[in-house]
Amino acid sequence: MLVWRTAGLVALPFLTLHPRARRHIWRVPVPVPGWTWLHGASAGEHTAARALATCVTQCWPTSSSWRTPVAGAFAAPLDLPFVFTSWLDHARPGRLVLIEGALWPGWLAACRRRGIPVSVVNARPGRGTARWRKFGPLWRWLTADVQFIGQKETGDLKLSAALREATLNLGREAIVAASTRPGDEQRMLTAWRALSAPRPLLVMAPRHLSRVPSLCQWLDTEGVDWCQRTVGLRADAAVMLLDTMGELATLFAQARVAFVGGTFDEGIGGHSPAEAFAAGTVVIHGPHTNANPVAWTQGMAIKAASEDQLANALRAAMSLGRSPVAVNEAAARCAAMLPPLRTPRPRPARPILTPLVPLVTLATAVARARKREPQPHPLPVVVVGGLVAGGAGRTPAVAWLAEQLTGAWVVSAGYRRQRAGPGVRIGQPGAPPEHDLGDELEMLRRRGIPVVSAPDRSAGIRAAHAAGARLVLVDGGLGDTGLPRDSAIVCVDAHWPQGRGAIPVGQRRLPWSTIATAQAVWVRNASGEHLLPPVPPQTPLIRVTEAPMGWIHRGQTYPLDAITGPVHVAVGIAHPERFVCALLSLGLEIASLRCVRDHGHLTDLKPGTVVTEKDAARLPIDADIWALRLASTPSEGAALCTAIEEKCE
Repeated sequence: MLVWRTAGLVALPFLTLHPRARRHIWRVPVPVPGWTWLHGASAGEHTAARALATCVTQCWPTSSSWRTPVAGAFAAPLDLPFVFTSWLDHARPGRLVLIEGALWPGWLAACRRRGIPVSVVNARPGRGTARWRKFGPLWRWLTADVQFIGQKETGDLKLSAALREATLNLGREAIVAASTRPGDEQRMLTAWRALSAPRPLLVMAPRHLSRVPSLCQWLDTEGVDWCQRTVGLRADAAVMLLDTMGELATLFAQARVAFVGGTFDEGIGGHSPAEAFAAGTVVIHGPHTNANPVAWTQGMAIKAASEDQLANALRAAMSLGRSPVAVNEAAARCAAMLPPLRTPRPRPARPILTPLVPLVTLATAVARARKREPQPHPLPVVVVGGLVAGGAGRTPAVAWLAEQLTGAWVVSAGYRRQRAGPGVRIGQPGAPPEHDLGDELEMLRRRGIPVVSAPDRSAGIRAAHAAGARLVLVDGGLGDTGLPRDSAIVCVDAHWPQGRGAIPVGQRRLPWSTIATAQAVWVRNASGEHLLPPVPPQTPLIRVTEAPMGWIHRGQTYPLDAITGPVHVAVGIAHPERFVCALLSLGLEIASLRCVRDHGHLTDLKPGTVVTEKDAARLPIDADIWALRLASTPSEGAALCTAIEEKCE
């Protein structure tokens, strides 16, 4: 491992210069802790990944392919020092499932140290595995804790993948040459020309799109009437070059016959015919199918022992009808064999800064001691705050409470609001504010909650009282000793209860002991409660779940099924992974993801971009965006409201 890490350190500066590598190094998206990390190197593996994801909930799909981005998959972190371990400590997956291979040493070693189970599914003999096995003891050490689930045990996962709806209608009988390698196109064109006229449309789909320019030049020299998919399918074209990603699998159902590439190359051993078989298509192939032995037993296949026999194999396949599509349970069998989820505990974010923690803690304590004493307040005040800097769920908690408590106003400092304007700004529902309130308060105002934006929260409380508030909920300010309060609610994210350490190691600003003085602890992501430090027995725990409830578009609400399929996503919140995972849970596919810092500006958005409700509050209400509205459901919520009312009387 020392040699591997040293090589990674040497390669890191050079890789950062590569534009395709940077997306696997900088700001690599992460899931929320506890999800299944599902990795496939390229598009072929992600057919199996899609099948497995139907039987395994909460999957985070990644791809490491530089050559062609995989639709619906996020960039995987490169196995480099300071890249992968940082990503893994943030992602904290409950298990890692590798499709067919991609056995990166750093991944395996880091997962072992953190107790994250690793499985290789749809495993089959391959050149990558054969190379690793040559290292003997090193291979056995790397894979000592890795579970291998082979195709022989479950069947080919790709046969369990649901057929995608076609985005291209070929309009006539067709032959699809799939995943072609150099030489396959010439073989298929020769065999196709041997057919009697009128011939079916010949669709050529190269395995790697980098070969498209050379294939275009070759087709020009062949004297064949051809067209290119991205230019447009012509009804009179004899050959179509498929130069797009993600469409090949949708064309098998329209094909009379399919040819699978790589089967004339013993070193490749043929690509998988699973998607063609899943569509009930007859497949022809060359003499080499050793790379996917199980998959080739799952459908009707005709072998051409040599290039000269390819035309006869094509004629024989044309004479046959489509095969019945059998129900395949490979994905269900594989999912049942996976190990249980085991989410690792949070690690300090920057342990090297641990010596500075006492200095920062002392400076903070001195600053708080110098603050003024709380002044008498004219109405009940409940402070809702977190121990960490951002992401604890304060604003959702305040929103839920304000909707339940009669006459409640929300007061906040209005973080990152525009400076121009008065210090105290009031926002009333139904009336656009004269001055910027800050995105969180504007979001609440649009929900119908009266708000006050004031960096001096005490002045904001007085303004709310003057405007007729019966009770004030203060969003933030838990550590402000000069802020008046009748009670306090501490918000905690069970995934990151201590913020990965005290500042500057992590994001925790207040000690865990602060909750001893709280009226209740509002626990977000309650399923991760087992990771919470001890809570005083007399302090109630309010377990909260958050779930999507609808979309907001230009001020109107729509049901969740109003948005389907691939979406463009932009997000500027403290933990964007929560929002992205919520979209995945709705069955949406992330076509593109753009992340900015918390409260950051979102500009030049594509029409129909999906954003958070908080991000939408920074944009005009009539902007062509779709904001996802989340609803909080707290346990013992009614009892909490009753306790607040009683304490404030």
